[in-house]
Order: sequence, then structure tokens, then C-alpha cells
Amino acid sequence: MDPRPVSAPLLAALVVLGIVLAAGPALLAGFTICGVSGCTGGGFGRSTDPDLTRLLLLATGLVAGLPLALCALVRRSGRLAAYALGLAVLATLVTGLVIGSDLRGCPRDVSTETCLEESG
Repeated sequence: MDPRPVSAPLLAALVVLGIVLAAGPALLAGFTICGVSGCTGGGFGRSTDPDLTRLLLLATGLVAGLPLALCALVRRSGRLAAYALGLAVLATLVTGLVIGSDLRGCPRDVSTETCLEESG
């Protein structure tokens, strides 16, 4: 275990790096939840892909926590690992809220039946 404490600026930089890198899968999740035309269905119509949306939301969390998790691994710090896990969960949940996803990967304002019909 590395006896030197991790500096606050380094931790902040790792968190910011994770969030910046997580923007890619988050944007993709926003497109897969309803398609290019958006959830209103205008233009080309709504095209929901709940499985891919859930996968991209998970990827968003993993990518957000990765820099901090790597630092925790190098320093063998359980506390940093817990912070990385917390950041990953928080990034996943916040991204889901921002794009309007529920736990099924469907838009919150669409019924389960409609979502599953549009995904097939």
C-alpha cells in the first residue's frame, strides 16, 4: 500500500477525466433510447432499443469510474475503489435521468408494451 495520500487536485482531475470520457456512451444512449427523431416520434418515427440503451448506460458508469478505479488499483486503496464504484453508479443513474430512461431502458413516458413493440 502506498503510504502517500492522494492529492485533492489529482482526485478531481481523475473524476473530471472520467466524466468527460463518459460523455461518449451517454450521447449514444440518448440516441438509442428513441432514435434520431427523438421520443416525440416526428420525422423518421421513434425507434427504441432498450437493450442497447441499458448497455450504454452501464458503459457510461464504467467509463466514468475507470480513471479513479485504476488509481485505486495502483495505490491498493479500498476507499478509492469505493469512490470509483460510487461515481460509476451515480453517472449511470444521472445519465438515465437526463436522457429520460427508466430501469428497462425505455423512455419513461412510454408503456412497456409499446416500448417492446418498437424495439422489435
